[in-house]
Amino acid sequence: MGEHLYLGLGYLGAGVGAGLVVMGAASGIGRVVASAVEGIARQPEADEKIRNNMQLFIFLIEGLGIIGLGVAYVVALNLGLKVLPH
Repeated sequence: MGEHLYLGLGYLGAGVGAGLVVMGAASGIGRVVASAVEGIARQPEADEKIRNNMQLFIFLIEGLGIIGLGVAYVVALNLGLKVLPH
């Protein structure tokens, strides 16, 4: 019973971790876009420069989100494996 409980809690933790990564990345991208739109509204002549910087940070944040999801999936996939004796 104890082994199944720990396995279930591990899967639950991996799922919660993946959800937190996605919510954090979405929140970060939302803030970047909101700030970029506000900056473009204040200085329309800097449109191209602001948009390029916005895209750079969106790609970086999204990359971190994908890495976080990958880590959560690796944790979830390795939970059921047995330790090999030496």
